[in-house]
Amino acid sequence: FHPPDELLRNPADAELLLVDEAAAIPAPLLTTLLERHARIVFATTVHGYEGTGRGFAVRFRRTLDALAPGWRELRLQTPIRWAAGDPVEAFVFRALLLDANAAADEQVADAVPARCEFLRLDREALAADEPTLSQLFGLLVQAHYRTRPNDLRNLLDGPGLRVYALRHRAQIVATALVAAEGGFDADMAQAIAAGKRRPRGHLIPQSLAAHLGLAEGARLRCARVMRIAVHPAAQRRGLGGLLLRRVREQAQADGFDLLGASFGASEELLAFWHNEELLPVRLGFSRDHASGTHSVMLLRPLSGRGGALFDTARARFLADFALQLADPLRELEPLLAARLLRRQHGEAVSPARLGADDRQVLQAFADAARSFEDCLGPLYRLALQGLSDPACVLDAGERQLLVAKLLQRRSWGELATLLTVPGRAAVLARLRQAAGRLRQMPGQGD
Repeated sequence: FHPPDELLRNPADAELLLVDEAAAIPAPLLTTLLERHARIVFATTVHGYEGTGRGFAVRFRRTLDALAPGWRELRLQTPIRWAAGDPVEAFVFRALLLDANAAADEQVADAVPARCEFLRLDREALAADEPTLSQLFGLLVQAHYRTRPNDLRNLLDGPGLRVYALRHRAQIVATALVAAEGGFDADMAQAIAAGKRRPRGHLIPQSLAAHLGLAEGARLRCARVMRIAVHPAAQRRGLGGLLLRRVREQAQADGFDLLGASFGASEELLAFWHNEELLPVRLGFSRDHASGTHSVMLLRPLSGRGGALFDTARARFLADFALQLADPLRELEPLLAARLLRRQHGEAVSPARLGADDRQVLQAFADAARSFEDCLGPLYRLALQGLSDPACVLDAGERQLLVAKLLQRRSWGELATLLTVPGRAAVLARLRQAAGRLRQMPGQGD
């Protein structure tokens, strides 16, 4: 057995690689494994309390079609743990709605933002409305890895939980579960910051206080988006963004100070949240053992007090993250790091500007008139400034290179492998080219 993150660092020399519970592993990591191994089997459960739902199968199928034309799909139908038609299994599925299904594809075929109604669902009414509950829970079962039987109880009885949805012609096409967190008094907030108290739940306020040292974060009220799901047949139409905007407006009207989320970081997910102006303020140092991802926490301010705390947390993150990449986050995927460094348009937080001397040195480096070692300081500042710019002109390979060499301090050999080029000379040529392009961006080298 090899944990997913270990396979990234130390590729296994295997004739056949078996990846179990593949849906628990981020798609980019699965793609890397697919590219590295000639013979590979992905296995995952697609229905039931250990299931991933159709969402994973639909998304990853596109990758398989592109990278492994002619791949084969096998479906196992015979139960292993119990007999076919087992009455206990049937009862559990009915009782806990694990046989729930989202609306049929054809029922949401024309669902677009302009035709959807935003709802805040009363949980008592939802418990009495089994068709709507079944649709909503079926959507969660489809969209998320390993929906647990306990999730139905939390949906209906979990403390501080709010349930929102988009409805199209009586069909639930998207849903969001939002937890009300924080609002502690000053004494409790200080106790949380000091590590003396850990109230159950309240993930974001506790992290702000205990990890970032911002005790005020435990006093503010935060609406944390625990889950958000869009019907697989209605994705990529703007419904997720619409639902999140409506949730934000409702949270602001209800007096919350912050809107937040925490999840396993990936480029695709970060791009979605970034578009809705929720920005990273913390990245966990350890990878989840099952998924291989680092947990990221994002915030958007909803009040003046929330804005003040957000500005502090955001500035601290951007200042600290670049340093963390050289040690505890040295193995972080470079493109993911570049996404995390990126500022929002109009965001006031900015790295130090390049000086006139820096610009001369960078031009000499781009012209191959100075060595890499002699230009390390200006190159580091250029990388920080350029990668954080929302208008960054670099392609994916160049962003990878700048992060991996200048921020993570990886060796020339590691970079040659990462970029699939012969050796140091080829990597250095690419680095000179990237520095030259970045220097020509407005505000970088002028």
